[in-house]
Amino acid sequence: MKIIIGGDVVPTENNRELFESEDFINKLDLKFKELWNKADYRVFNLECPLGNNNYIKQVKAGPNLIASEKCINGIKSLKPDLVCLANNHILDYLQEGLETVEHLLSQNNIKYIGIIEDINQKSDTFYIEKDGVTIGIYNLCENEFSVATINCKGANPYNEFKTYRELQESKSNCDYLIVIYHGGKEKYRYPSPKLKKRCETFIDFGADIVLCQHSHSIGCEEKYSGGTILFGQGNFIFNDVNNDNEYWNTGLLVEINANKEEYSMSYIPIERFENTFKMSTDDSILKNFEERSNSLKDDGFVESSYDKFCASLIDNYLESISYHSKLEGLYWRIFKRFPKRKYKESTYLNLLNSIRCEAHSEALIKGLEQKLKEF
Repeated sequence: MKIIIGGDVVPTENNRELFESEDFINKLDLKFKELWNKADYRVFNLECPLGNNNYIKQVKAGPNLIASEKCINGIKSLKPDLVCLANNHILDYLQEGLETVEHLLSQNNIKYIGIIEDINQKSDTFYIEKDGVTIGIYNLCENEFSVATINCKGANPYNEFKTYRELQESKSNCDYLIVIYHGGKEKYRYPSPKLKKRCETFIDFGADIVLCQHSHSIGCEEKYSGGTILFGQGNFIFNDVNNDNEYWNTGLLVEINANKEEYSMSYIPIERFENTFKMSTDDSILKNFEERSNSLKDDGFVESSYDKFCASLIDNYLESISYHSKLEGLYWRIFKRFPKRKYKESTYLNLLNSIRCEAHSEALIKGLEQKLKEF
């Protein structure tokens, strides 16, 4: 059995007309088309709802993504056997946007996973079978504004009290289990210590392969306890004019070949080309990927690399939660940044304890959710 899994797909304004075409796949790289058509099963993540801008936007942090309903033509022409919807943008236009994409996929006989009716519902695993081999695919995402709640349909979130039970049950029904996890830090090529441990625990509870999407960059690979973890698959088709950089412009197609005795994985690099992408002949993509993967084997590397990365972000986090005076607002308009602010040690200690301690963190999250209802 051969499965090919692509990363994040979002039709954007610069390729909308191509996506709206029923022969979209014929506009793509010929070598890709040959590879894609040879697969028994084709899978990718659709990271936006479908509909129109008249839908009500979700009030959230970050951008709101949506593509026209006609883009289902291009999605259908890719002949997906499964589309993953558990991601941080699928509720960007609330229930109307989600239900439109569900309707269009169902209308065109395209299977999808990663959506649950409410937070307590069991998430379905998609099973495929060929030549006596059964493979399960389980889809989930980090907890952002897109996830299901007690009374709202949405993406299937990571939940330490629920996820691992579902993985165990899923593995009991198949020979191999693939977890597609929409999580990790954008434009960071390594796992955080917690992400590394979380994905390893997915393996401990039954997964054979874990693919981390969402980071919009090619990351690295870890072999763990007989399983394989890919930290960062990069984009599939997401040509954002606001992101034209080394992270965004490359991705990996993951090819999985499985029989009853074993499975194998290979990575096929792709790169941004004009309004879509092409198969890449740049040897440095896989060479650098291998070097990063080897770095994970060094004791302390994951922690030290993440320490440096977080040091570059902390000021931005602090600014995002700080009150800014009119004078600071003027400073921003002139210099496009806020002035450096000095905080007391107690401020850092209280903030750290509010986020790190489970009891405080839970209360803080619930209190913020209640406050947002006042707007």
